[in-house]
Amino acid sequence: MQMFFDWLSTLQWERLFPELLGKALGFLSGFAASWFLLFRKRLNALQRMQAGDSDDFIFQMHQLTPVDDASPATGSSDKYVLLFRNVAPKTTLNDLYDNIAVRDEINKLADQTTLSNPILQTDGTLGFEMLNDALGHIAGLLATTPFERQTWLFAMTCEDRQFVRKKCVRCFLIRPADLQRFADWNWCRDHLSVEKPWHWFRVVALHRIACVWQEEQKLAAEEAKSSRDKDMPLVDRQVRHDRVRMLSVGLHDGERPIDAPYQIDWSQHLPSLEKMGLPLAPATPPTDPPSDPT
Repeated sequence: MQMFFDWLSTLQWERLFPELLGKALGFLSGFAASWFLLFRKRLNALQRMQAGDSDDFIFQMHQLTPVDDASPATGSSDKYVLLFRNVAPKTTLNDLYDNIAVRDEINKLADQTTLSNPILQTDGTLGFEMLNDALGHIAGLLATTPFERQTWLFAMTCEDRQFVRKKCVRCFLIRPADLQRFADWNWCRDHLSVEKPWHWFRVVALHRIACVWQEEQKLAAEEAKSSRDKDMPLVDRQVRHDRVRMLSVGLHDGERPIDAPYQIDWSQHLPSLEKMGLPLAPATPPTDPPSDPT
């Protein structure tokens, strides 16, 4: 016991208390900063979820299904309902792309899309690689499905946040014959219905994608006539590449509507679309044929 009192008497109390106090304050400051950063991170994540921001990658199949109201004249229906379904497990941007710079570029391209131009502007070699990675990912996931393989079209999109609650990259899959129909806006307006009223924006997005696909087909045909090089182009020569790509996969095409088809009242949406710089022709009443003067 005497040794303990002797040890206490030798301590430099004028230095001990400041050092202990400083270390205690440093520990508490570090703990508070760590807690604040963790709390702030969780709070930001919650705010992103409530605002609809996400890094999700969703792969969706689109299908036109005839409505069961066959025409007496033709015996077949000229009305269709648009269905779209997820065809693969949801993944994230971080899981699909391990390159941080590529993830930042995709986020930037996704922020630049609009309902008028919903396809990601993947230009140059970097864009070619980004598109190829997503295309290869879904092709690999669907490689072992039991369904008959068919030709499908693939496009990376991010729809306008003015109309879509959740911001994420949606990769569209649609058969060429179906997308060809979407190129005709009059057909979309008069012959197409949807499962839910708010799916009208998907009709507009597919119409814009169909227009891009037609332009790419024309450009590819012109390049094929003028090009003498029939070999596969090198990657570093992909200054221009098709953003609507073809792939062969097997998908279940027997989906049925989950609700009664809903006919879109386009008169409610066309004014706002026109303000966005996307004028789509309203319905025009049929005109009577000119009478025969004889």
